[in-house]
Amino acid sequence: MWCAVLPLWVIPLPGLGQQTTQPAQEQTVSMEVERELAPQPELGERTIESLSPEAQQVLRERRMKQSNRVMAPVPAEVKKAAVTAMMSMSPMSMRDYFNFMTMKMKAAEGLSFDDIVESMDLKANAVNFKKTAHSKIWKDIAAITGLPTTRVEVLHYCDAIVGRRMLDFSPEFSVFIPCRITVYEDANGEIWIMTLDWDVSWLSQAWQSGSQIGEQLQQDAVRIRDAMTQIMEAGAKGEW
Repeated sequence: MWCAVLPLWVIPLPGLGQQTTQPAQEQTVSMEVERELAPQPELGERTIESLSPEAQQVLRERRMKQSNRVMAPVPAEVKKAAVTAMMSMSPMSMRDYFNFMTMKMKAAEGLSFDDIVESMDLKANAVNFKKTAHSKIWKDIAAITGLPTTRVEVLHYCDAIVGRRMLDFSPEFSVFIPCRITVYEDANGEIWIMTLDWDVSWLSQAWQSGSQIGEQLQQDAVRIRDAMTQIMEAGAKGEW
């Protein structure tokens, strides 16, 4: 699943509030439609388009009540002004901000790159995270440049149910999922494990209504962060 953003939450963006609509009153639903909408794992992976028109309408009305809408895009000039104001008030450089947003661990000496990746995959399975992708970026770098390179790979993990809940709260969060962990070999041969740091405890300091998430989602976020930490620790220690 899931992870955090540049610390611009403290900068108000006038006129760019949450886009919401008032869904129509839900009509009486037939038994046939309810059967379509019920869980049916035997049918495999279904999208809303696989339903009848009547069932699609009912499901969309229910989704409208359960989830927030996509917010209006933030104009480039507003982003520029916000970042300029933030940078002018902070002694941190852009690299400092990237570092601020990162949770990282140094792998123990003697561990191979492949040992680290395998340990992380095993731990992910143990904490019920599904591995959805494995991007071996260094191979593309080597192929394009024709030069030898150090390894950098990105492992994608997901808790689909929590991801769905987070998207209901903020559709824009889709740019941060699934959760990604980078395994990075630096120029000195040391291997680092890094991920985006999304510590939801920060939100306790936020006063804006759009920063407050429900108790269930807070618990989900803490569990995801803890699971990601366990995966990274397993990789850093080479645990089997």
